[in-house]
Amino acid sequence: MGAKVSRRDFLLGSAVLGTGLLAAAPLAVGTQAAYAKEPDSVEEIDESIEPSEVYECDFCVCGSGTAGLCAANRAAELGAKVILVDVVTENGVGGNSRYVENIGHIAVGTDNALQAQGEVDTFYDSLSAYHRYAGNTIITRRFSDTGEEVRTWTSEFQGVTFNARGKYDEGPDEMSGGMNAVMTMYELGKSQGVQFIFDARAFKLLTDESGAISGVLCKSRNNTVIQVNAKAVDLCTGGFSANREMFESFTHVSYDNVIARGTMGTQRGDGITMGLELGALLHHPTAINYCSPVLPGHYNKGALTICGCNQADTIFLNQDSRRFCDESVIKDWTLSGNICSQQQHVYTIIDQDFVQKIMDEGVVTRRANYFEPGTPVPEFQQEIDDALTRENPRVFKADTIEDLAKQLGLDPEAAAAEIEKFNGYVDAGKDADFLKDPEYLRKVQTPPFYGFKTMLAFYNTVGGLKVDEYARVIGSDYKPIPGLYAGGSDAGGLFGPYYDVSIAPGSTQLWGRVSGYWAASHAVEEYMA
Repeated sequence: MGAKVSRRDFLLGSAVLGTGLLAAAPLAVGTQAAYAKEPDSVEEIDESIEPSEVYECDFCVCGSGTAGLCAANRAAELGAKVILVDVVTENGVGGNSRYVENIGHIAVGTDNALQAQGEVDTFYDSLSAYHRYAGNTIITRRFSDTGEEVRTWTSEFQGVTFNARGKYDEGPDEMSGGMNAVMTMYELGKSQGVQFIFDARAFKLLTDESGAISGVLCKSRNNTVIQVNAKAVDLCTGGFSANREMFESFTHVSYDNVIARGTMGTQRGDGITMGLELGALLHHPTAINYCSPVLPGHYNKGALTICGCNQADTIFLNQDSRRFCDESVIKDWTLSGNICSQQQHVYTIIDQDFVQKIMDEGVVTRRANYFEPGTPVPEFQQEIDDALTRENPRVFKADTIEDLAKQLGLDPEAAAAEIEKFNGYVDAGKDADFLKDPEYLRKVQTPPFYGFKTMLAFYNTVGGLKVDEYARVIGSDYKPIPGLYAGGSDAGGLFGPYYDVSIAPGSTQLWGRVSGYWAASHAVEEYMA
């Protein structure tokens, strides 16, 4: 019998649930959009509404990102009848995972990751210590022990390939690595008989008399409801990076002060909300995979953004024209994100000497990708000039710090005084405020001066429903909710209150794979044997 549905079931915080026409796998709607446009409002739903369609399966996966596709592929491999539902259209299959680059690996440290592959004990110890043991160390241990096994399965069974640096191989016609990985897994799922139902947003978990999961309700664009009956459900809806209310509630950071990079706009906390409605616990919902400040509207991998913002270790000022950190933390985007998220705005100030240095010598600080130290970047000046010619509202140039501060909307006298103090630290060879390594101390003194009004960016959320080492969702009694699993950004356990790029680059991708693999393997053995 179909479940009754009220209007409350169609609202996740302030997010509207409806998104598109229903399509059963491997069918897809004809639209070229990645997901259907949201309606401006939702009409009142009659509480007596019954599902218009009912499907039966062993294992239902909610979400088609890396975690969801891995879970579906693994369960089908083990002989389960699998249905995967997602709010996106077929053109948007993969969600945020379409934008990723690195598969992740069991390694230690950005600089020595390739040499350290396979050092499981060191990896476990380093990862646990980095998170100050705020992650679930049982999960961390199993992740360390089985991560490479899942990585091998990814290549040998799923057919997803990657290079020696852990970057996904690009596909035909310049298809990005992330998209290539997604499409490879999607095609495998279809060949395995996985049924994909697109344009269907999962919004309510169903349970039987004992409280065990029995299925999930989904809503289509035209407000029809479908019911998927299943022995187990895996929540892989991608976290809450596109849900303003949930983001601000969990992080206490204004959504107006950050920019989500690589989001489909559908990651609204659906899985987390459904889990909470059944009494599930949360694990560090504040945890965000921040990256360093960026320039909205400008190519995020170009010289201007990377050398002028992401790897510019000169001086940062906040909304009060105050310096607030050791700017060399920019080399680790987790650290720079944590620090910059405490400010309303972040402004990068550089001078002509810095521009020339980048063009002649390259960056000093190193990040995992893009521009390497010691490699000249001759296009830096031209990219700045081009932005100024276009009157980019976030890029400014002036002959004095005071004039530059005015253009940035800062207090001219305060900004000049702060930079004068900083230049004094450079002369003294010691940063008396934030103890910046003298290697990264350089004066801001040679006009013209350039100012960038940046925005703090983030890739995804990494805290979520508390899970165990089988990806089972944990209820308020600290016991698994029977038949309920979570993966990827819906699942909290591996991470502490932040991301760990300097210890485990790519760990969010590998976590998605591992958690999906764990969930499917356990669910088939527990409920479908």
